[in-house]
Amino acid sequence: MISGFILSVLVSLLFAVYAIPRKFSTQNVILYTMWMGVAYFVGTAAAVPALWGGGFERAENLASPWHSLTVARGGVWVLGMAMYNLAIDKIGLTRFNQWKNVQGPVGSLLILFVVSENVTGTKVLFLALGMTVMLLSAMFFQIRLETDRGKTAARSGVLCALGAGVCFGVAALLNSVVSSVKITGERFILSQLLYHSASLVVISALTYIILGGKLGGESGAKERFFEVFKVDKKTYLPFIAGGMYMLAAFLTIYSYRLIPNNAVPWSITQLNVFWTILAGVFIFKEIDFKKHFLRLAIGTVAAIVACALLFFAM
Repeated sequence: MISGFILSVLVSLLFAVYAIPRKFSTQNVILYTMWMGVAYFVGTAAAVPALWGGGFERAENLASPWHSLTVARGGVWVLGMAMYNLAIDKIGLTRFNQWKNVQGPVGSLLILFVVSENVTGTKVLFLALGMTVMLLSAMFFQIRLETDRGKTAARSGVLCALGAGVCFGVAALLNSVVSSVKITGERFILSQLLYHSASLVVISALTYIILGGKLGGESGAKERFFEVFKVDKKTYLPFIAGGMYMLAAFLTIYSYRLIPNNAVPWSITQLNVFWTILAGVFIFKEIDFKKHFLRLAIGTVAAIVACALLFFAM
């Protein structure tokens, strides 16, 4: 139980920290997502066969048609990750995270009605309250930007963060469906990581090659094909982010196993809100702490209350 708690806190930290490398990168968001996927896939492709071959984990059926949903999840995740990184670029870590965290209520609501057999009015009420308080928290962190350019960036950044949250909520549903034995007849856990990470790389690369001209790239499709394989001096940034995400994905699996009630580790990982706020305010100075102390304090408390409400909705 204690080990599960520690792992859950570590996961919450990783889910906050893996956003930080984007603060130092100007790489096209699709290419950035692709290189994240490369790191995620490399780590997963090394770890999963070792766990299966060593007898540490039960081997799973890689030929199951259910994995097509995981590939679809990869496509949704690429879209969400692109908007995630755009939101960081436009409004910073402190402001974007609260809007992005609608993924919790959205994912919980979808899972509750599609996967869960225990749908009650009480759970729906807690979900609605959790989402309302989470959005209220986000509004407190949306410190007004005075210039017209800043206001435009803020609006588009909020929309990107909300879009990312919805995408990640849908991805959580697809993950839950493929993981559910009562739906699939089998349990797919580690195999999902393989398909998810591989699909991120392929879908991101194809998206950039085909649509790069509409995503800020001026070169043609042929040139973009070769750009996909180009490693520049800042490629290590998304690679680090992808590595942290991969580690968080594995630790999430084991934290769920160590704590009987899955709602507990899920709620603990939502502490990423707190870590992101700390990084945005105190490391990157995105918001003046002394000037906006009251708003930041109310927003932080509201985020914690929202997580507590979502715990009771699980």
